Amino acid sequence: MHPEAHIPGPPAPAAARSGATVFERLGPRMAMLGADGLLTLLLSNVLLMLTAGLTLLPAAQRVFRAARATPCRVAEADLLVVLGARLERDRIGAAFLQRLDRALALRAETGPVPILVLGGITAGSTRSEADSGRLYLIGQGLDADTVLTEDRSRNTLENLKHARLLIRERARRPVLISNRFHLARCAALAQGIGLEHRLCAAEEVLRVSARFLLRLLAEAYYLHWYAVGRWWARVTHNRKSLERIS
Repeated sequence: MHPEAHIPGPPAPAAARSGATVFERLGPRMAMLGADGLLTLLLSNVLLMLTAGLTLLPAAQRVFRAARATPCRVAEADLLVVLGARLERDRIGAAFLQRLDRALALRAETGPVPILVLGGITAGSTRSEADSGRLYLIGQGLDADTVLTEDRSRNTLENLKHARLLIRERARRPVLISNRFHLARCAALAQGIGLEHRLCAAEEVLRVSARFLLRLLAEAYYLHWYAVGRWWARVTHNRKSLERIS
């Protein structure tokens, strides 16, 4: 692998080190959530119950608008960023494959720009999303030196935060590629960490189905939680939480 094409992975899991927190001992998902994350999740759910779900509507509208209006092509690009997606028994799933294929199509149209694939090792997998995506792209004929990876992240926010420095070194406004149901969250998180960007949809057109509507509701829920978390961190002047999501 080219020395510049990879961001080193994380250190040993925190639970294996001395001084691990209670959340870290409960597993990687709880360690990632932490006390602040758990509190804001609770606040988000309480707000949804008190309003009978009405506060979810703006988030759902935002998800749908992004899914419908985002183009699947760009005229030019200096960096294509493929958001990671959970592997299925170490295999690339349909949604992730659409993102990778869209990057290939864009590269064929815009010229030989580098592709940055994001995503670490998640539950049920032994390899990272980024490395799996890189191998797929190389298998499609791309030069290994043009495919970069970031494999420390476990979710969309970490995807963008961990890759932010590398992105800024290589691009003014990177093209973020993801599935239509996921674009609104990508935009919100990128804006939240101050990352200029453009969005590109993996699918040619939006196809509304029962599966899409379920994903829309899930994404709206995540956006709602994120908005509540940002609001709570600002109200309480919680620097740790603000740094985590900024």
